[in-house]
Amino acid sequence: MPYRLDIIQGDWPAEELRKGVEGLLAESMVLTLATAGPDHGPHANLAFYAFDEDLVLYFVSERSTRHSLHLSEQARAAATVFLPPPVFGEQLRGLQLTGRAGEAWGQHAEAALTAYQGRYPAFAQDPEVREQYLNGGGAAALYRFQVEELTAVDEPHFGRRNYLRAGVLREPAP
Repeated sequence: MPYRLDIIQGDWPAEELRKGVEGLLAESMVLTLATAGPDHGPHANLAFYAFDEDLVLYFVSERSTRHSLHLSEQARAAATVFLPPPVFGEQLRGLQLTGRAGEAWGQHAEAALTAYQGRYPAFAQDPEVREQYLNGGGAAALYRFQVEELTAVDEPHFGRRNYLRAGVLREPAP
């Protein structure tokens, strides 16, 4: 198992929470990424994303964007992923995520491209475009967001207003 969840708040089996988190990530396609930097102030943006079995989210962005500049200054970020509720105030479903984010290089770029193409098969099929993403030669880049902590709400599955908070534990890299 690539990662484990350590429940910080709430009473729910960690493996059930893990399945719920991965289900929410699979059902949504867009995240809201929040960043801040000393020169550019706070900022939020929307991005299509993919994720892998180690709870790392990947997105594509132009290096010149405000959030990309923030991430080059400081690798801390927060994100939300949610599904629209059927009616106001009922059946809330979403995730609040915090962690480290930045441009993906080397094996991380390969993992990002694999995950992204797994979710969006038409992405970077041209060999030249693929190489630009892998070697960092284009205006846009692959980014990785490694989730360190999350809060999940999934009222249809976890109950009304049951906010479950967990840390993400990973085995150290060899």
